[in-house]
Parts: sequence; C-alpha cells; structure tokens
Amino acid sequence: MANTTVKDEFIVALDIGTTKVLCLVADYDEDGELRLVGIGQESCNGLNKGVISEIDATVRSIRKAKDQARAMTNCKFTKVITGIAGNHIQSYNGNAAINILNDEVTQEDKDKVIASASDISIPADQEILHRIPQYFTIDGQMGIKEPIGMAGKRLEANVHVITCSTTAKKNLTKCIENSFLEVDEFVLQPVASSYSVLTDEEKSLGVCLVDIGGGTTDIAIFTDGDIKHTAVIPLAGQMVTKDIQIGLRTSFEAAEDIKQKYGSLINETNDTAVNIPVPSISDKPASEVNKPILTHMITCRVDEIFQQIEEEINSSGWVSKIRAGIVFTGGGCKLNGLDTYAENKLLMPTRIGSPKEITGIQNLSGKTRYATAVGLLLYKDEKLNEMPHRQKSENPFLRYLEVVWKKFSVYFQREL
Repeated sequence: MANTTVKDEFIVALDIGTTKVLCLVADYDEDGELRLVGIGQESCNGLNKGVISEIDATVRSIRKAKDQARAMTNCKFTKVITGIAGNHIQSYNGNAAINILNDEVTQEDKDKVIASASDISIPADQEILHRIPQYFTIDGQMGIKEPIGMAGKRLEANVHVITCSTTAKKNLTKCIENSFLEVDEFVLQPVASSYSVLTDEEKSLGVCLVDIGGGTTDIAIFTDGDIKHTAVIPLAGQMVTKDIQIGLRTSFEAAEDIKQKYGSLINETNDTAVNIPVPSISDKPASEVNKPILTHMITCRVDEIFQQIEEEINSSGWVSKIRAGIVFTGGGCKLNGLDTYAENKLLMPTRIGSPKEITGIQNLSGKTRYATAVGLLLYKDEKLNEMPHRQKSENPFLRYLEVVWKKFSVYFQREL
C-alpha cells in the first residue's frame, strides 16, 4: 500500500506563548509533502509563565494571529493543534503487566496494558496529557518497541505519563474557543519542539532538549529514541529582559530591543569601546550603557537559568545517558555565544536547534522561536500518516472515489 497525496488536507498549529501567538497553516503538495501556506504572529501579554492570566488579551492575540494566517489561504479552518506548557506540568513513570488473551499480542492487549500502566495516583487538580510507551516486555524479553503480533503469555509496559493542570487546560481551551477555533489536540510544547529540532540519532544516543521561551524554560530528556523525563522551569527570556529594563531604567520594549540587538554572553576585545543608547522613560534625554555592563546583566540571569537546568538534569536520573549533549531552542536562546557559554558552564556538547525546513511561503530555518509551532505541524503530520485515509487502494475505481471525495472535502472546508 502506498501513501496517497493529501493535497487538500490542512493542518493548523497554534503556539500560544508568554510573549507571542504563532499560527501556522500547512497543506500538502502534489507529492504529499508538507507545505507551509499561512503564517500569523501577534504579540501577547495575556500569559504569565506559560499560564493564562488575562483571557481577553489572549483572545485578541489569538484572533489577530488566526486572521493573518487565514488571509494567506482560502481555507476557513476551525480545528487547531496547540501546545501547552507551564510549571503546572508534571511527569511520572508507570509500569503494569497483563495476561495475553490468545497467545499473540493484539491492539486491544497493547491498549489495555498502556492504560493499566498509566493508572497511577496523580493530584486531583491534574489530568493526563500524554501516555508515552517506553518499551514493552513479553515473557521476560525486554526492550520491545512494538509488541503487536508477537507471541507470548504475559505483556508488560513501561509508560511515561505527563500531566497538566485541569484548570490551566480549561482556561487555554476557553481562550481558543472564544477565538472561534476548536482544539483538535493538546501537545506538551517540548514534545512538539522535539519533532522540529532533534534528529533520530540524537534521541537514540541520548539528548536533552532545552526550549527557552518567554516565560518558561521547558526540558525534555530522550534516550533510546523515547522521551524519559520532562520538566518546566519558571525562568526564561522575559526575566532577562526585565533585568535589563530595571538595570537600565528603561521601558520593557526598549529593553527587549537592546537584548535582541546587543545581547551577548561573550566579552569581545572591542566591547569596552561600544556604548549602547538607552531610551528614557521620561522627558529626560536618552542615556548610554557600556556593552560589558549589559553582558554582565545578561550573564547573571542566564547563570541562574543554567543552574536550574543542571539541577533538573542531575535529579532526573538520566544524566549519564545524555551522550549527544544539549540542544537549545526557543526565542530565548538567541543570545550571541549562548551555545559556547553553555558548553563551558554545563560541561556538555551543545548546539542551537532550529526548525526543520518545510517548503512554502517562508523559510523558517534558523528562526528558533518557531520551533514549537513547526513541531506541532510535524507531530500532527506523523499522526495523520498512521491513519487509514492516508492509504490508497490500487483499484482504479476506488482511487477515483478518493479524488472525488477530496474535492468535496476541500470545497466544504473553503466555503463553510
């Protein structure tokens, strides 16, 4: 069975962050390859450390980003796949075993053992976001990735369970629905980012993904191809900006602009000769700051973030398995020299991870702030590839019906 093209199928990714909302729309070209056809982005101040703090402001940002993306396409989409993060995220590891009913593992057996392994005690205000199988064991044979069809008497599963706050999820859902959209699926942001910035070799060898956003820094550790540990640190790029704002007595917008233009973690030989203009917040004239002073301000906060990253990695129990090092992504990692500084500070190989290339209206490669949004598209694309409608029959009549059905589908998508 060959994969069919799905030219008229749309995927819409909505990344709602502490500082911005991104909306990406993708469809498929004639060869069935994912193609970017719409982009919307809008600043956002309705979240605090990844959690909704002001519904109306968040709704306005979502609507503007959605309208920008829609203006580039003829598709009046409603369903979106969206990321979720925040310090309410928790993770657990579960294990369970069941008897195999007919001496051969079926989908029903697999689903049953995963559900049993996920049946763990979690706080009353939390709900399960992801159940991620680590590996299966059949009659003592460990390390099995896909048990279906294998013979045996007893099936065991190890599952990584990720939970989120029920309240945080409901408020995020409310913001999306008030923007006249519908949530197709929630995905933990570092899980989504991993699809866009990590290689299969890194995940197999062992890697730590660090996504530095505006309000939170998300951590995900992978080994043997699977996610093993997740965590969220309530410190990120916005804290660096606030330090600059307070230290230089300027506006938040001016501080962010200074960080983006001059932010660095490396003192270069001619830096002492560089004086950076600092806009005033009153009627007084603008002042200046010497670049080494700015670098010191940034370094102090980054050191704190790195310290918490190191503590989280060490407490995870997987530090010895992170052989491929650390991959940084997210808008907060766009500081000059961050990868080199991190390598010396954390004593691990590091690199900056930019989103994998998707053809279309704009090349997002190198734009780390798009890592989660692109990852959401790739995550959904992988899930769709596993569905029956992606398969086509060799029967010419059935293939003709598929083409007709797709034309009807896209007509209703565009017109309703």
